[in-house]
Order: sequence, then C-alpha cells, then structure tokens
Amino acid sequence: MMLTNHIILLMLLLNGVINDFIPDEFNLSSDDNSENPRKRQTQSCDYKVCDVSLEPLRAKCLPVSLCDLVANMIDCADGNPSGEDSYHKMSEVRDDLQLMLDKPAIYLYDQDMGKLSITGLQFGGTVFGRSAELSTVKDAYRRSMSGGSEIVTISGASGFGKSLVGYEFGKHVLAAGGIMLSGKFDQLQQGTPFSAFASAFNDYCGILLDDNGPSSISGVLASKLRSSLGRDVLHLTKLIPNLASILGPETSPINFNEDCDNAQKRLQYLLCQFVDVISSTFSAPVTLFLDDLQWADAASIEAVNHLLIAASISSHDKRFFFLGCCREGEIKEGHPVWKLLRSVEKSSVVCTNIKLDLMNEHTINTMVSETLCLLPRLTRSLSSIIYHKTRGNPLFISRLMLSLSKEGLFRPSLIRRRWEWEIEKIECREMPDDVAMFLNDLIRELSEDVQSSLCILSCFGASAGISFINTLERALQKNICVNLDVAVTKGLLDIVNGQYRFSHDRIQEA
Repeated sequence: MMLTNHIILLMLLLNGVINDFIPDEFNLSSDDNSENPRKRQTQSCDYKVCDVSLEPLRAKCLPVSLCDLVANMIDCADGNPSGEDSYHKMSEVRDDLQLMLDKPAIYLYDQDMGKLSITGLQFGGTVFGRSAELSTVKDAYRRSMSGGSEIVTISGASGFGKSLVGYEFGKHVLAAGGIMLSGKFDQLQQGTPFSAFASAFNDYCGILLDDNGPSSISGVLASKLRSSLGRDVLHLTKLIPNLASILGPETSPINFNEDCDNAQKRLQYLLCQFVDVISSTFSAPVTLFLDDLQWADAASIEAVNHLLIAASISSHDKRFFFLGCCREGEIKEGHPVWKLLRSVEKSSVVCTNIKLDLMNEHTINTMVSETLCLLPRLTRSLSSIIYHKTRGNPLFISRLMLSLSKEGLFRPSLIRRRWEWEIEKIECREMPDDVAMFLNDLIRELSEDVQSSLCILSCFGASAGISFINTLERALQKNICVNLDVAVTKGLLDIVNGQYRFSHDRIQEA
C-alpha cells in the first residue's frame, strides 16, 4: 500500500505541478542541437541534479524499478542519458508509472533474481496478441448458451498459439460454470477411432473421481448414466477407463464382439448420449475442444456432427459448443473436417472460422517485456531483433529466448537485480529459416542417449505414461526416464498427470 502511495504521489506531481511548467513534449535528452530553453537553463544552473543521491530510496527498500526510474530521470536532467534507459519525454515517465500501478507484480515489485539464476527463464501461461480472437470465441460461446449449437475453428501455421487460445478459453468456460471436455488428436493414432474423444472424456471422468464426498457427483453421474443408457453404458468403458471406476463393478457379462462398423456407430450414439447426460445432470452447457483436427479420424468427426445437429434441432434446452484447432492448409477437400464444415453450412448450426497470423513487433515487445518483468521501453531494441529473427512466430520466439537464456546471452543480474543481455551477440547469432529447423538444431545439441530416448517416446504419440516408460526400460534395458528428464529440463517435454508429454507437436515431429 505504501509503494502504491509513492507512485500515486509521483503521478500527481507529473500530472499536476510538472504539467503546469513542463509540457509533455519537453525533451529530456542531451542533444546539443535542442532549442528547448528549459533544458539549457537546467544545465547552466549551479545546482546539479546529479548531486541528489538515490541511497535514501534504496535504504527504504523501494523496488529497483522505482529507483531506476528516478535515476534515469536524474541522469537525463543532468545531460547524462544512459542509452535505452533514458527518457525523452515526461509522458514516457507517466506511462512507466502507470504500468507499475496497473501491473505491480510484473513491473513494480522486485523479482527473485537468485531463484531465477537457478531456474533460468520461465514462461507463464499468458496468451499474447490474441485478445481479439479470444473475444470472438467467447462471443460465439455466449450466443450458443441461449440455445442451439455453434462451431468455431481456429487455424494457423504450427506454433501460432492455436492451442493456447483454446486452453485460455477453457478457463472462461469453467469460470462461467460450464463443462469443458478437451482432447487432442495424435498423428500416430489416426487409425484409432475416437482417440481424442476418449482422452477428453477420460480426463473429465478422472476429475469427477477426485470428488469422494458422501453424495459425490461421480455417484450421481453413474446413476443417471445407468438410468438413461442401461447396460449399453458398459460399451463406453472400453473407450473411457475412468468411467468403469465411476460405474463400479459389473457382474453381468456383456458381449463386446461386434463387427467394426456396428461398434463405431454404437459408440457414436453412446458418446452423444453421454454428453446429454452430463449436461442435464449438472445443468450446465457442454463445450468440446478438440486440438489438431488435421489428424482427426472420420468416426470422431461424425460424432461431432451428430452432437451439433442434435443440439440445433432440440426442442428442450440442450446447449453444446464445439471448438476445434487445425493447421492451416492441411484440411483438404474430402477430409472429415472439410465434410463437417460443408454439412453444418446446410443446417442451422452457426460456424465461425478464425485465422491466426504472425505476431507484430509491438505484441512481441509486450511478450518480452512481461516475461522479463521489465518496462516495454527497456526491451524495445531487444524485441526488434527477436522479431526480425523469428518473423513473429510465437513458438519460435519462446524457444529462441529459452535458448539464449541457456547460452548465457540472457541472464539475471544479481547486482542490477534485473535481466540483462548481450545485444550485439544476440544480433549476430545465426538462425535457421523456420521453427522446425530450429527445433532440429536444439535436439541435435543433446547427447545421443537423450536423442534416442526422445525418438522412442515419439513413436508412441504425443505422450506416454511414466509406468509405460518404466516397462520399456526393462524390455530395452535402457535408462529412458533419466534421459527424458534431461529433455524436461530443456523445455522439450512436460510431465503432466504422470505422463511425459511433448511440449509441442512440432518437437514430436522433429
């Protein structure tokens, strides 16, 4: 609260007293050609601003960002601007102070540089430069909540942040009391029907199992499923293992020996009924988010089509929303998703297509600035170099910054208590033409054992359970987990829910 008061006082001074005497366009730089009489008067005065010491500010444990701001103003007023740190207009000072007020956790409070010197550069889950697209998805979702159904597809090149937009939208759905089912198609499982559906429903059932109260919601769902679907619900347990745990033991045998066509049609019907039961049981709209639609199987997309059409013609309040992501240019004529889009055009289902583009230089500066917790004014030249090297591909940007951090060209300074970098070396660093080549180069820098373990993991899809990897270790007599842990520290893999997962499908492909 005290820090906020200090900033507000500075803002009042800048907006009030200073404005009465110094206009916004007042030049704080030391250009000798300046014709501003106020600046010449300050420099000719016997009293030097640099005689003022900042030690009292630091002794009061004020944040480094605030001390640096005052120091930069003093240097500029004395005719000693320090390059990129220098101010040129009083409005720039006000802008920085406003950012400190608006986002104190990022721009005001000190960062733990000791911790960062151990962990290295860290990226949060913030989505940059996609607010307009995210708003479009939210608007479509709100419309679908009034009844009927809508479909939104997000397309863009690899690494453009399609999945991040989907996950960010998921937070909105859950905050509004909706139900979010999320799945991802895998390039190596295109021949397996309903693979993404299975993971989406299985994850959701796993969440329900965590509720172990006396009248648990999983128990309520089990009762409703048995009532609505009868023993046919047991056909879903082969697809959704966690559903078997929700339903409990079943003593009566059931015949799973059916021909493939009948089995797929039955599962399509049961999955659609499952969505209806979930929505009615919890009186909440259901959203299905499926990623990497370019690898979708025909049976899954047919099920999506049934859900959309059923919701659009339903006489009762059936609310369903579908969001899908796919790579640009990979949904050709005849693809299951192409057929889906043609089908919904003929129905009352509203379809919205969103295309993601490269990030512009301003957005990249915002991303770099917030990641390094430095004011945008201080990161502008660095962001310009990153923009020209990556052409604005978000995945390329984050991987490049992580690589520069590991090379020591980005580093936390314990003396300055902020991030610093070697701008000349970064500018001279040679870069491959695209993100795929860059990721290939990163993987080649790993040891042969780590590369071999990554290749083994990639053969089983986008992720694999740790217990499964342990079984592989015994069969192949290799220390796979140890090597995969090295890849985790390099940011190539994540460990999520007891599984090793590639942090991006481009890495799996590489």
